[in-house]
Amino acid sequence: MKKLNHSRVASHEENVKMERLSASHRTIYTDIIIDATPEQVWSVLTDTASYKNWAAFLVDIQGEIKDGEKITADFKTNPKKEKLTTIEHTISVDEGKEFYWAEKGPGGIRDNHHFKVESIGDGRTRFIQSDEIMKGITWLMGANLSKLYAEGYQAFNRKLKVEVEQRFNP
Repeated sequence: MKKLNHSRVASHEENVKMERLSASHRTIYTDIIIDATPEQVWSVLTDTASYKNWAAFLVDIQGEIKDGEKITADFKTNPKKEKLTTIEHTISVDEGKEFYWAEKGPGGIRDNHHFKVESIGDGRTRFIQSDEIMKGITWLMGANLSKLYAEGYQAFNRKLKVEVEQRFNP
């Protein structure tokens, strides 16, 4: 099976990588450097009630970021349209470090979506948002979904950076 790699670096502060592992299996990796501690980034990331005020792409989460909880996530996949995609997830949480879901979504696609904070020293944090999409209609829609998701994750990451830095570094 042919392995195709797609990689692009936006800046020294931000990265995005997409990889096609097979016709029905793709990975997406994004990260951004935030001038705040992991605890500060985590506090904004888990303040889901405020998403409506600042977030892009993943514009709302109903429910609490607690291990084993069910949340409802609203995605605005096309910023030019008002339409939202709403998906319920059961999340796993490593408190203060990461939360993720690994479930079946629309079109039978298996989604393994991670949100992670990690210290890079000097009071700075690398925020990582990654995803693995596979099965279902990934063989048909994988390239378009990967591009759409990567752009959405980058938009979310950038908005998170602005929100955290405004809250903690006025």
